[in-house]
Amino acid sequence: MKRPVTGSFVLMALLCCGLTAAMQEKGRYKADGEACVWDASDSGPNQCTPRTAGRFKKNGDDCQWEPRDKGPDQCTPPRGRWKTDGDQCVFDVKDSGPDQCKPRAPRK
Repeated sequence: MKRPVTGSFVLMALLCCGLTAAMQEKGRYKADGEACVWDASDSGPNQCTPRTAGRFKKNGDDCQWEPRDKGPDQCTPPRGRWKTDGDQCVFDVKDSGPDQCKPRAPRK
């Protein structure tokens, strides 16, 4: 005889999933001089928000920008620079010269 799935079982499963996800959300952005950096080992409210969230990640021989990732850069692209585009700071791999903005500067 099969027992029907009850609402309390479903609720318990959702709560467990939610608690697991909340427990995995460790880390925060911290002010470090003129930079806003991710500290994965810290907890509490963010001290700042970076102007441009994300980091460069190693993908085989490539160095790619991952806008939804947090943490220190894993690599430095061989060419390109950070440019101001309105109120945003974007990386242009086809451009050269000095950076026009700092992506890890705290958002004002």
